[in-house]
Amino acid sequence: MLNASSWLMQTPIAHRGLWSSDIPENSIPAYENAIAHGFAIEIDVYSSADGQLFCFHDATLMRVTGKSGFIYEKTAKELKSLKLFSTEYHIPTFEETLAVCENRAPLLIEIKNQPDKKVVDKVVERLKSYSGEFAVQSFNPFFIKRVKKLAPEFARGILGTNEKIKENFFTRWALKRLPFNNFIQPHFISYYKEGLPVKNKRNLPVLAWTIISDEEKDNALKFANNIIFENFVP
Repeated sequence: MLNASSWLMQTPIAHRGLWSSDIPENSIPAYENAIAHGFAIEIDVYSSADGQLFCFHDATLMRVTGKSGFIYEKTAKELKSLKLFSTEYHIPTFEETLAVCENRAPLLIEIKNQPDKKVVDKVVERLKSYSGEFAVQSFNPFFIKRVKKLAPEFARGILGTNEKIKENFFTRWALKRLPFNNFIQPHFISYYKEGLPVKNKRNLPVLAWTIISDEEKDNALKFANNIIFENFVP
């Protein structure tokens, strides 16, 4: 499905937008900044307690907003009242993000693992009427399998890592080895930079994350087709 001219293969992808000390990650200004520089944009999607989609990376709110609790435990009204890193900027909804980026920048949309298992259906339903370029990815292979069932035409990817994360042995093994690829049939792999090269029997395109320097970019591109980056401008 993906060819060498695809934006997923050619356009560097700004991790949570092109953010800085003055521009918060996963904020509307970060997305606008990435658009101004001609980059694609990686975003993260969670569902609020009452089913509205928001773009936010962490499961917990503390690091970014200074408030306690999990994002998926809060209502949309509660989330809209929070500010990012004590700035004037709020947590953008998925709808707000799409409105900013539609036909202006490609989106790499990560569906985060979360209690609301209908989140995949909500994302897919909305994207079916979206006219911009996008691809969907997740660490959860069953989410990607669901995307395949609901919208087989969508570009879909599986995230993997060899990091020593706080998960059980089977989860760590699955994230490293990606054993479900024949089952979910992703179109690409997004893999942690320190784990490259990744075992890739189906010879799928590989995105390397998260690249933070030109040196890391050059090393990653020996084994990957494209990069997801932050903290520098490639």
